[in-house]
Amino acid sequence: MRKLWIPVLALAAVLAVAGAAYATNTYKVSLAKSKSATKGSLAKPSPASFDFGFQVNDSDNLRPQVIKQYRIAAEGLETYPKAFPSCTFAQATDPTASSKDQLPAACKRAIVGTGSIHNEAGAPNDRAQKLTCDVIVTLINIRTGDPTFPETVKQIKKRGGLAVRIDQPQLNGVDDPAKCPPVGLHQALAAPFYDTKLDGIKSAELRFGVPTTLRHPSGIDNAVREDISHVRKKTAKTKIGGRTRTVGYYSTVGRKGETRTVRVVYVDESGHKATATKQAK
Repeated sequence: MRKLWIPVLALAAVLAVAGAAYATNTYKVSLAKSKSATKGSLAKPSPASFDFGFQVNDSDNLRPQVIKQYRIAAEGLETYPKAFPSCTFAQATDPTASSKDQLPAACKRAIVGTGSIHNEAGAPNDRAQKLTCDVIVTLINIRTGDPTFPETVKQIKKRGGLAVRIDQPQLNGVDDPAKCPPVGLHQALAAPFYDTKLDGIKSAELRFGVPTTLRHPSGIDNAVREDISHVRKKTAKTKIGGRTRTVGYYSTVGRKGETRTVRVVYVDESGHKATATKQAK
């Protein structure tokens, strides 16, 4: 009996290692919600709020593999960033500010949304390690891009975009170690808008990349586990087809059915793309 158990246990060990080797990321759109008065059209957009969230998990409940870029779009949700107050990317990423309240006045006027990000970090060779870090997100309308990433400079000038401002929570004026290791994380990511189509309907896609300094701080791997964002229903006037219209930062311009598709595309460090979708009102 003992001789029979030895190869069985050896096979089990091999299968356990193989299972760990083939553990993969899984993707989910966890929140998808928009609210507007009407379905809207390209000629007459309807101002809307837009709440979205996405998760990256692992098939074996390990720390997920690192993602380097996210692309977020909702069917028939168009953006009009140039109709709203804005600030520069340099102002939005001001490292001397430890919260949105310490940003320049121009950036405070340009805030269009808020959110949070839950991160898990650990040694590259130990994905069972999960050091957590929860940060505050502020979404700021910007008119310039990040010179470190020249493509954002060109695209934001053309189409507008957001600064995804990340701040560690504060406790008595200093970074709260209970929420995140105190590493002085106070910066923004430049996120341009791109034109796309979902289900054949014109839509705006927000794209932002995560720099190496955030993906691999101090040589460790940092994975975004969940992002939740809320874009407010703000309004402004702009010209559309020669007529002055009231638009939202996000506005509905139509949809194919009773619900709209919200899509998140994830690009990992190898360049592989994965897509998750969810239906929203």
